[in-house]
Amino acid sequence: MKRIKFLVLILMLCTFNMVAQQKKYVSYVVKNGETMKSIAKDYDISTRDLLRLNPDIGRKPKENTVIIVPNKNYGKQVIGVEKTETYIVKPKETLFGISKKHNITIEELIEANPELLNDGLKIGMHLEIPAAIESKESDLTNYITHTVVKDDTVYNLTKKYEVSQENLMALNPALSEGLKLGMVLKIKPIATTIEEDITEGSFEGGEEVVDTGLFEEPFNLKKTIDVAIMLPYQLNKYSDSIPEKVLSKGNSILNIATDFHMGSVMAIDSLRSKGVTVNIKYFDTQNSKYKLQTIVNNNDFSETDVIIGPLFYAKAHWLSKHVNAPVIAPIYSKDQKSLSASNLIKSDDANDLLLEEHLLDYMKATYNGENIIVINDVEEKSQSRLWRVVNKLKTIDSIQDITVLKPSKGNIENAKFAQKLKKNTKNWIFLISDEIVTTATAINNLKGFMEDYDLTLLSIDKGRNFDKIDNSFLGQLNFTYPTTDFVNMQDPKVKNFYTKFSAKYATLPSKYAVRGFDVTYDILLRLASENSIEEALRAGKSSRISAVFNYNKKLFGSFENNGVYIIKYNKELSPVLVE
Repeated sequence: MKRIKFLVLILMLCTFNMVAQQKKYVSYVVKNGETMKSIAKDYDISTRDLLRLNPDIGRKPKENTVIIVPNKNYGKQVIGVEKTETYIVKPKETLFGISKKHNITIEELIEANPELLNDGLKIGMHLEIPAAIESKESDLTNYITHTVVKDDTVYNLTKKYEVSQENLMALNPALSEGLKLGMVLKIKPIATTIEEDITEGSFEGGEEVVDTGLFEEPFNLKKTIDVAIMLPYQLNKYSDSIPEKVLSKGNSILNIATDFHMGSVMAIDSLRSKGVTVNIKYFDTQNSKYKLQTIVNNNDFSETDVIIGPLFYAKAHWLSKHVNAPVIAPIYSKDQKSLSASNLIKSDDANDLLLEEHLLDYMKATYNGENIIVINDVEEKSQSRLWRVVNKLKTIDSIQDITVLKPSKGNIENAKFAQKLKKNTKNWIFLISDEIVTTATAINNLKGFMEDYDLTLLSIDKGRNFDKIDNSFLGQLNFTYPTTDFVNMQDPKVKNFYTKFSAKYATLPSKYAVRGFDVTYDILLRLASENSIEEALRAGKSSRISAVFNYNKKLFGSFENNGVYIIKYNKELSPVLVE
């Protein structure tokens, strides 16, 4: 098998305001005369361990070969420790100006001076200013970590990682002040009992990562799958390992490509462990159409079974016009509706009409005399959707009446809900709005009816308008919505994937790492089970770690993934898959 020229670039993630999370490994470019033994000595690890990190690299790699090495700074977490200084308010100064001058937010300034600023800012005031950030080191080397994102709760984290609240609090004393966005938490010690075979194509003792059980036909083990993966590694920008200053600024493209690559490697290793023969070539597109043109000019893809990438849709579409091989666009783009090609595969088609269609199909299939109330804002852009949905709902047998409520001056009177809700039957409240005020008004009104009425809140999307809505309310409202990705942490196969990923990379998979696994695993498994790409894509619906795949081909157009989940929050505050 040809040597893989571009290996995993294990990089640090973007830094948050005061907490930086690092990855355990970084990339390194081999210099003239270096051997794996000399590099291992420089990084204070054994040659065997370095070879295990780079299973396709020999003991004497060629100059400019990219390998993985330990991050010497790994395990040093920078945690904000506040100091203060006194500042005297000058004439004509404002809270905004003072906060900008000291690089803090207005909220932080008020929080530091609650009594002084109670009556407003005045000349001559002595304000306490949160000043410089000192740093202290916290060893994360031996722990699985989690970076807090929106919607996280201590309860959900304990369920997700199967740890007790007491242990989580003991490892993270700062939790006594509550969860904060960007906070890096120690979850539990990394298991050290899993060993990884360094034989090419193996994965952690040969145990499969995910057994889908979705294709009844056995793999064609005599078949060799030739795959090309094209991602913007951007190695042309760096003569050695990626500089820390680049990473600390948060190179989003680099992080996405890195994480997607890690997931793809996991998928390929898993399939190889099942006996599937996969020949893989990696290409650095450098996020450049010129570089893409060079790749096409210098390589023959006529025998390639599938090309995964480029990362961004416009470039994947361009590539599909210049090669005969099937090209998978791995990530959704709003541009993809107008750009198609017969050999282009849209692996994510999460457009609003698709989500709307699946939610309405679910409602039609489960309708049993529910009282339907539709809530809509007064925005012009949402009116066409409102009446389209209402008209489709009216086609459902037995629906006698649909009530539409709209806010007046940003508010919907509580009395209107009291008048339209019914106690003796189930109530479906369909929110057709992405407007924050309308969403908050609707849910605040429904809070008062949750104990006495059977309520289900439905929406076409869980967008930004839900960002500040407490999950406890969504659970009590049986909130139901469609989505193209969902991670069920109670699924043993999903837990297995997370365990193996964290053991291999000493970090939890990002959504792009999961996406890399799902897209790569799904298409290669289909190709290993069927005779052609056409048969593979028509083989039926499949669910992976996060994504669901159900391909359909448009006439004279592309294959499109129309797979959608229906998710419902329950009283235990956990979203569950209902379809």
